Amino acid sequence: MEGYFCLGSEVSFKTNVVLFKKGVSDGDYQQFKGIRSEQRIPTGKIQGFRKFDKVRYLGVEYFIKGRMSTGYAILMDAKGTKVTLKPIPRFSKMERVQARKSWIISQETIQNIS
Repeated sequence: MEGYFCLGSEVSFKTNVVLFKKGVSDGDYQQFKGIRSEQRIPTGKIQGFRKFDKVRYLGVEYFIKGRMSTGYAILMDAKGTKVTLKPIPRFSKMERVQARKSWIISQETIQNIS
């Protein structure tokens, strides 16, 4: 493979850029909630935002992990970890950067230890 070489158990990379790639499911498995599935869970857009859309909130880019019909959203970073923000972000203060795709890809620069 091109991009790295190995001597014994030591790995040395020729590049300092790492791509993180995470798959996005086509839809939601849970379609209803309630004791006898009385309430349908919205799976489409809420106020123009859908799950896994890339948004900009306070100058930082996040992905939508969950949405509330009252106009709030739960955000996550590109690795899929939930971001705790106080107060809870509103859709009105977000800007949609990119619609959801089948992959969440982020690029990070690492330091080579030599």
